[in-house]
Amino acid sequence: MAGLFLELQSDALNRDVRVADLLRKAMVVSKKLGIPEIEQWIARELGGYTDYASIPEYRKVRGEVQVRNPYHGWQPLHIENEKIADIVSTTKIGQPISELDSIAQAEGAGSLQSPLTTKQITWLMKAMEVPLPPTLMLSPTVVIGILDAVRNNILDWALELEKKGVVGEGMSFSKEEKSVASQVTYQTTNYIGAMSNSQLQQHASGSSQVISQSLDVEALEQLVNAIEAKVRESPPDERLRAELTAELQTLRAQANSPKPKVSIIRESLKSTRRILEEAAGHILASDVGTKITGILQSLS
Repeated sequence: MAGLFLELQSDALNRDVRVADLLRKAMVVSKKLGIPEIEQWIARELGGYTDYASIPEYRKVRGEVQVRNPYHGWQPLHIENEKIADIVSTTKIGQPISELDSIAQAEGAGSLQSPLTTKQITWLMKAMEVPLPPTLMLSPTVVIGILDAVRNNILDWALELEKKGVVGEGMSFSKEEKSVASQVTYQTTNYIGAMSNSQLQQHASGSSQVISQSLDVEALEQLVNAIEAKVRESPPDERLRAELTAELQTLRAQANSPKPKVSIIRESLKSTRRILEEAAGHILASDVGTKITGILQSLS
């Protein structure tokens, strides 16, 4: 039976093998060798990236912002400011690799849509003479590029360890091979990279989409303002007030950040709710509690 790394190399070169299946075989290899860095990367590729900041650079894609004219259909939106045009035309795709596999294999796939953030949509529509909701249109080839990058990463990884003499015999590795694999320095930044999570939708009439990890920046800012107003009405003791102030400053900083980190916002909201429960339960009994729950649910 061929060694596992030789099988990986063969599958990586075979375009008939879906990338999701290739990743599952790579997961078996990484677990048998005990390489947590590779396991983490594979798990994120298979399950999707829940934190925008963790999406690798090879999943960064560029498209064209368009608006839907009720008389002429989709048309490009000209944005004079080059810096803003670059920001809104670029996004990262965080969907599980199996979904990207399906999109790539769909026959006759047209343009793909990736929604802009609420703040981006609001700003762009304010600048239009006739405000029309914009969206980011992507070529299906961007998905092929992501799949190829993942396939190449697995191939490079398998070839690198083969150079060290790690090939596997059947479905197992020797103690010596495991020892060699554990001593290799893995450049995980090649695999794991350091706006909102982009959700692709195939361009079809009457289609719909579900966007997970969707951060409504305006809702978050309104929540922070509401809590600050409630706290001014009935301030907690000094210790809790200091803790609450720190959490609210964190939330406001994330709301104003060009790349808000969902994980930080989620944990800060949980801490804010805990502090309010201890300091002033009546605040949570108001609409503030409902808003915290709503935002947390949108980030789950």
